[in-house]
Amino acid sequence: MTDPPPPIDALRYREVMGHYPTGVTVVTGIADDGEPVGMVVGTFTSVSLDPPLVAFLPTRASRTFARLRTARSFCINVLAHDQVELCRTMSSPAPGKFANVEWRASPTGAPVIAGAVAHVHCAPQRAVEAGDHFIQLCEVESMEVHRQVTPLLFFQGGYGGFSPHGMTAGGDADLISGIRLADLARPQIEVLARDLACEAAVLVAVNEFELTTAATAHGGSAVMRELLGERLPMKPPLGEAYAAWASDEAAARWLRMVGKDPDRLEAHRRRLAAIRARGYAAWQIASRDQADVAAMMVEYAAGDLTPARERALLARMAESMPSLDTADFADEQDYDIGGLMAPVLGKDGNVVLLLRLAQLPTPTSGEQIKRWAADLRTAAAQVEASLPASDLLQV
Repeated sequence: MTDPPPPIDALRYREVMGHYPTGVTVVTGIADDGEPVGMVVGTFTSVSLDPPLVAFLPTRASRTFARLRTARSFCINVLAHDQVELCRTMSSPAPGKFANVEWRASPTGAPVIAGAVAHVHCAPQRAVEAGDHFIQLCEVESMEVHRQVTPLLFFQGGYGGFSPHGMTAGGDADLISGIRLADLARPQIEVLARDLACEAAVLVAVNEFELTTAATAHGGSAVMRELLGERLPMKPPLGEAYAAWASDEAAARWLRMVGKDPDRLEAHRRRLAAIRARGYAAWQIASRDQADVAAMMVEYAAGDLTPARERALLARMAESMPSLDTADFADEQDYDIGGLMAPVLGKDGNVVLLLRLAQLPTPTSGEQIKRWAADLRTAAAQVEASLPASDLLQV
């Protein structure tokens, strides 16, 4: 007969379970004395779709829950990443803490906290004893999302947010290296901007999902439309100018984001091949109001979007931004050209920088566009000749 395993040490239990991050919610209600009451809960979970049930797990010793469980309705407030101070306020045992919190009453009376990501309005069902906790079951009556931002997380004793891009972003050293390389292209973009009366810029990869503008120059009536350091999305169909000359691994990673539809995948592969064969990427001006595109870029660059909001925003940007043109330009035909891009290639043949022309005079003939593209490719070749012996940046 084997000996029973030793009991689980409480400190060890907390240490191991602390490696699992949890979302942070505030469960609110109106107690039977008519006062608002709320408690911070990291053990909120969905339970059932039919019927719609959720649950949270307060400790049996919680005096706050003893008051809260007398409420006729609850509101589960899913906190946002920027509501750490509110979380600390609601965690305090001090009375009258709702005086320092902006809230309104739900149709059933429960406090709805302003600024939360989402609110789940529910009616308490039974509370099941589970060790030193209750499992409080609740039936969902209504729910809504109010802010499309990332939620607050609790992890190993601290609060924070999370990146929808995971932990694959390049580090500061990579970005600094890219900016140093971009500085090598400054003389070329200044000449291009002056001679072509346009905006010329250098783009570097921040990570596998994003580019940033590292240097700009302006000539003629061109003005700065993108701030230095502003994030630019690189998810299909956006970013194909970079993916066309990226390493095989990076290009495959970009294509995986297209999805699994074989026809779409093949269409994107053909577009990348056509861009590489021509030696530059070009796009035409879309009919949608460019102010709308600019507003979407600002929202994206601000960061902290939920994955769902980011997907929706990228889809709208893909529809609204100038569509990339991979066909040859007819010499005598006029085009409303949105811009041109050409790669600066490293010693291994993969892209390390992108040179971009924008705000070019339009409409203009295909013959003129080809001359601009030749000037851009010449500038890129000059930058390539000035690169150090070892490439500094490869995403």
